Amino acid sequence: MTARPTVLFDARLVLEKPTGIGQYAVSLLPELLRLAPDWHFHLLRRPRPWDGYGLERWDAPNLTHHVSRLRHMSPAQHVVVPRRARALGAHLVHYPHFDAPVAFGGIPVVATLHDAKYIVRPELFPAAGRTKRAYMRICFARTVRRAAAVMTDSHATARDMHRLFGAPLERMDVVPLAADPRFRPASGEAQTEFRRTHSLSRPFVLSVGERRPHKNHAGLIRAWARSRGSETHDLVIVGQAFRDHDLPETVAAETGLADRVRFLEDIAPRHLVAAYSAAEVFVLVSHYEGFGLPILEAMACDTPVIASRTTASGEVLGDAGVGVDPENGDEIVAALDRLLASESERARWRERGRARAASFSWGGTAERTLEVYRRVLGAPAPIRSS
Repeated sequence: MTARPTVLFDARLVLEKPTGIGQYAVSLLPELLRLAPDWHFHLLRRPRPWDGYGLERWDAPNLTHHVSRLRHMSPAQHVVVPRRARALGAHLVHYPHFDAPVAFGGIPVVATLHDAKYIVRPELFPAAGRTKRAYMRICFARTVRRAAAVMTDSHATARDMHRLFGAPLERMDVVPLAADPRFRPASGEAQTEFRRTHSLSRPFVLSVGERRPHKNHAGLIRAWARSRGSETHDLVIVGQAFRDHDLPETVAAETGLADRVRFLEDIAPRHLVAAYSAAEVFVLVSHYEGFGLPILEAMACDTPVIASRTTASGEVLGDAGVGVDPENGDEIVAALDRLLASESERARWRERGRARAASFSWGGTAERTLEVYRRVLGAPAPIRSS
């Protein structure tokens, strides 16, 4: 194509709170802007995205902001977004969710599918109901069938798309994510400030993630109650509460650990980096993950990791952390006790984790995303100087 390539990037899923998809968008876009200065990106976003991302303040010669109050998962978007793309002269729409507006407009859509947790593990989300899950199935199936390209964060999610909707594996581009560059070991002063701000006087084990059922915080707390570590450490869980799911808090009270399990919400971005850095061990024992970005964030902050070896978590963890079966509390207890009892063991996993995190980068993610864009548009790859 001869015209300047123009992309409408739909970032309406950068919400008023931090989320995985929000982190995906705000980490990927700056790299796209940097690597493709001859492309123009129209950013469709909410009026008030979470301020910690700084999205409203972004400015670049090849970026134009467009504010929209249109909600995702709304029938109207399947008409409104293509109409907006046509009005802007966009050559391509990138939509980072499963309900991509692929039915109308004639403009090719690249969809990023992060996971299928509501369909793969419906028993964990009874509040979703059959109607909502049926709608999700329709959206997923239509997206994988009609999108010009489908990207997934992991091979595990690509396999889910193949098994659930018959999407050919060769049609899906697996483009892994990375820890944002701000995740690196925090200074001692930053760690002290985090501890002081949140009244953390004891060493602690950390888990990060919105308290959704699939994150298995309740299982982690039950294991923590049996771990020798609970006698000397606190368990800190950073993430927002999820609707009416109060099982983690209930289990903490039932196990007598209400004063040893700390739930932190709305912490400052710099405090999240400090939390990773100050933790003795990071734990993510989710029943299901489409990627598991906190695993790499913890590794990038030099924190040893225990994580599920199932779904995409094991794929991200590789051989750089301790893998456990999230359904097996004994394994979680044993892993916690082993790492907390041995500084040399923690040091070994810190070193391996650091190398693992460094093998992923948002620059690499952006490069592979641009390759997908170029393939869809039939655009030639740039000529690189030697």
